[in-house]
Amino acid sequence: MDVEAPLPREKSKQTYPDGFPVSLGDIKPLLDMTSIAATAETFHKYSDRDTQRGPEQEKTLPLSDYFRILWELSVALQDETIHLSSRHLMPGSTSFIMSNISASSNLEEAMRLIAKSYNLLHGGPYNRVEVRGDTLLYIIDDSQFPYMTRKEDYIHFTMECVLIYLHGILSFITSRDLRPLLRKVYTKRSRGPMNSRHMDFWTVPVRYQSGQYTLTYDLTAAQLPITINQQRLPSSREIYDHVIEMIEQSAPGTSSPLNSTDRVRQAIDLGLLDQPSVARHLGLSVATLRRRLSLEKTTFRQVVRLVLNQKSLDLMSQGVHISDIAEELGFSDFRSFIRAFKNWNGLTPTAYIKAQTKK
Repeated sequence: MDVEAPLPREKSKQTYPDGFPVSLGDIKPLLDMTSIAATAETFHKYSDRDTQRGPEQEKTLPLSDYFRILWELSVALQDETIHLSSRHLMPGSTSFIMSNISASSNLEEAMRLIAKSYNLLHGGPYNRVEVRGDTLLYIIDDSQFPYMTRKEDYIHFTMECVLIYLHGILSFITSRDLRPLLRKVYTKRSRGPMNSRHMDFWTVPVRYQSGQYTLTYDLTAAQLPITINQQRLPSSREIYDHVIEMIEQSAPGTSSPLNSTDRVRQAIDLGLLDQPSVARHLGLSVATLRRRLSLEKTTFRQVVRLVLNQKSLDLMSQGVHISDIAEELGFSDFRSFIRAFKNWNGLTPTAYIKAQTKK
């Protein structure tokens, strides 16, 4: 039986960066993992907290931090299922899936290949895609899935977040926000109060007590083109970054969101220097990114120039050699960097350094 309609819940008095607080108790099996490297900073930030005592705000974390923990643990454990399945997914599984779908002509074809790829990796027919009337469905039937745990609430929470992650993947590979095309979300959880508010992420009806976990899109989504670059396939980290950004930008009432120029600056700082790569990282089409920057009275080329110039000035102030700066900023040789620097500042790097020395 399907039960629809979100439950009225008391609003949390705590403010969360993404608006979707997650109970530490709901992810206790994750936080109880031992021998996790210190580099998993977000994991260690929450793993030592006492979920039974202490102030209420110490018993929750933002949904975006939950996904940061998943990324950290996938690296630390070398398992992209985070030990959820007895059949581990080795690092590179996401890249394998991206490779499989990179030549897809549209979203429906890509969704079917994603389902087929996950079934191959997990060793069972757990994923499928169907067209029903005017809707396109991605269905996860986990009734025979080899879970490492039998904790039902934890499985429900995890699979509901898998749907968020999957929605993020589909948005990423089409370079657009798919929420306007989403029609309904299905979960196997029984209708009732929940400790976490991760399901508030969805802006469409949620059906409880379903037989599977499902995302239902309008059929018009089926023909959306796939925009990932076959020559530079996205990494698992890029997918997680996109999902995290999607969550943080979804919260109602989110204050002071970064403008497009600042978001492009951040992407360039990550080493993405061409416009298609930055647009994909931000979940936008190149045309949309160009239009948004134009509204802010700038261009992608101007933002790149400002970021690279500031980096070069910072490195010079630290005494870094010109040839090393050129390499750090991605120039083919130091002469190209010298020409660019002179174009940016009206002085060669050497002349600039001498001028600064005299001050």
